[in-house]
Amino acid sequence: MNLFGRAKASRKALIAAVALTTVASMSIILSNGPALAASKKIGGSVSIWAEWTSTEQQDFKAVLQPFEDSTGITVHYTGKGSNMDTALDAAVAGGSPPAVALVPDPGTLDTLAAKHAIKPLASIIGSESKNYGTAWSALATYKKKLYGIWFKAANKNTVYYNPAVFKAAGISSAPTSWSQLLTDETTIANGGTYAPVSLCTDIGWPVADLFQNLFLKLNGATAYDQLATHKMKWSSSAVTNTFAEMAQLTGASGANLLGGMKGALADGSWPNCTTSVFPASGSPTAAMVFEADFLTSNVPSNYTPGNGSSCTLSAKASPCYDTFNFPAPTGSAYAADIQGSGDVAMLLTSTRQSKALIKYLASPSAASIWANLGGFVTPNKKVALGSYPDSVSKADARALTSAKAFVFSLDDLQVGWEPALWADMLNVLQNPSASNVTTVEALMDTQATAALGH
Repeated sequence: MNLFGRAKASRKALIAAVALTTVASMSIILSNGPALAASKKIGGSVSIWAEWTSTEQQDFKAVLQPFEDSTGITVHYTGKGSNMDTALDAAVAGGSPPAVALVPDPGTLDTLAAKHAIKPLASIIGSESKNYGTAWSALATYKKKLYGIWFKAANKNTVYYNPAVFKAAGISSAPTSWSQLLTDETTIANGGTYAPVSLCTDIGWPVADLFQNLFLKLNGATAYDQLATHKMKWSSSAVTNTFAEMAQLTGASGANLLGGMKGALADGSWPNCTTSVFPASGSPTAAMVFEADFLTSNVPSNYTPGNGSSCTLSAKASPCYDTFNFPAPTGSAYAADIQGSGDVAMLLTSTRQSKALIKYLASPSAASIWANLGGFVTPNKKVALGSYPDSVSKADARALTSAKAFVFSLDDLQVGWEPALWADMLNVLQNPSASNVTTVEALMDTQATAALGH
């Protein structure tokens, strides 16, 4: 059997093993639900929509399989891709929504709750609601009622780096402060062989993620939420200072970026910007890439997670990848604050089948299956760190569940002007001069006011 065949067999064995454990725990989950008998199967069917396609769809179906086996309920899953919100809005308006849906932003949940298109969950999921921290529960609450469960999360507090490049530059450990990150960039750049950063710039959202991380570390969650709701102006000194720090990271005329500013803007498409740091063949040309934990799925499978002594620069020998937390200034009170995103499960049609499914998705058993498969992290505190397959994903989950504050990705909350915000971020990236920043900030205030009404 070739390597690919062994990988497929190993994956199937892992799914089967975790599924057996999950089926064994299903009676406990369902026995606590309303009118759900654990001693006999429920039967029937239920529909569920989410954005996941391709490998993510396969992994989610692996999550659903033990539920189907234990309950006798047939689950009809449809992956809507990036069109999920639009498709769900149309289905609700047309009177034919799925029974359960997962959407990638809290704004959709609030909108549907205001229309009474989704059902309150507290009485349905019972004690499973305690599996989530206050910040996550608040993001799924509308007018003091819980309407959602955050099944899958994205930690955007991560910086991916190639340990072999750091070692070649004489850097023995990842930076833990903002000043150390800037110093390490200079060290790597002065070596002349590698660019410090491969920046994803094609559509603007990775640059927005970079800004949001830095704003949060400099100003904290309260200020972040004020900016997200436009209670703080984009022309405020806090925003201006963040843009100035971001310009330090990229360097004069993009000197710290792979290809300089011109090269970054021309070639920094998502997810191809990762291949400069983690190439499938040859050697890396950049040291770091700033993006969320979902970037793991774009790292070639032959890369070992962690920063062991055997890591090499050759993609064909023993290449490695690792992450470090996006650093805050030394002494900052906001070092453990995290921004990110996720997929929240909601109940649109209340039946025995749909209530059983939403309760299952709120349980640690469901999330543990995908955690074992990799490329997944959950805010469910009851999922054991041992469920994650490697040191990188364990560190990711630990940071997410232990965050002092969690804020949702700010650009995702900008209903109506998110694409304009991305364009504004790219504008500042290309020209961080004081006069241009002032002009762009004024434009952003106008755009935010038009979209948010204040």
